[in-house]
Amino acid sequence: MASYRLGVRDIENQLLDEIFRVMRRRGLTQKDFAAAKGKTPQAVNPYFRGHKSLLTDTGKDLLEFLGVRIRLELIEEAKNGEGQS
Repeated sequence: MASYRLGVRDIENQLLDEIFRVMRRRGLTQKDFAAAKGKTPQAVNPYFRGHKSLLTDTGKDLLEFLGVRIRLELIEEAKNGEGQS
């Protein structure tokens, strides 16, 4: 079995890509998230730019705001295209 390792930044970048995809699909903006959390857009911007970690309560809040959850996928299934509905 081949070794497959991601660093924390790689994981966060993948998560951020998915977050942006969902936001576009739902017509939501960073400003919408900031308003929902009672913060300024400038306060949440570093999370969207990758300057602050999404693996925090703010990241959890963002997922809840979007109405999504993280789903783990076995690496071998992902490579073979299995487990997709």
